[in-house]
Amino acid sequence: TPFYKGSIQKILDIACRDAEKYVTSNIDGVLIENMNDVPYVQAKHLGPETTAVMSLVCGEVRRLVPSSIPCGVQVLAGGNKEAVAIAHASGLQFVRAEGYVFSHVADEGFTDSSAGELLRYRRHVGADNVLVFTDIKKKHRSGQLHNIIREKIMF
Repeated sequence: TPFYKGSIQKILDIACRDAEKYVTSNIDGVLIENMNDVPYVQAKHLGPETTAVMSLVCGEVRRLVPSSIPCGVQVLAGGNKEAVAIAHASGLQFVRAEGYVFSHVADEGFTDSSAGELLRYRRHVGADNVLVFTDIKKKHRSGQLHNIIREKIMF
C-alpha cells in the first residue's frame, strides 16, 4: 500500500488483537479483508505481497478463533481467486467475492463478473469446501445494471 507506514508485524498484531476481541464478544463469524489497502487496484494488478500478507494474517486469525466460529476472507478489490487460495491455505470456510455475476464500474475501474472463472479455479485447486458468498450488486458501483438486476431477481 503506497500510504502505509507500518510493518507487516503491526498488521498481524492488529488483526490478532481484533480477533481476540471478537471471540470474547461472542461473534458469529469473522471476515478478514484488506479494507485499508487503498487506493484499491483491480485484481489483475494485485501483487503477490497482498496475497502473502493476507495468507499470514488469515492463518494467525484462524489459529486464534475457535473452529466453531466460521472465518472468511475478502481481497479488495475483486481479488476473488486470491481469496480462494488464501482461504484454502489458511483453513478458512468462506470467501466474499465481488463482481461475481455482473460486471460493474467502481472507483478502481471496470470489473468483469467472475463466477465462471472463480468456480473453475476453486475446483482446480481442490478448494470445493470453501464457500463463496457474494453481493449480487456491489454497493459502490455505477451503471445501468440496476434494471437488469431487478428483472433477473423476478424469475
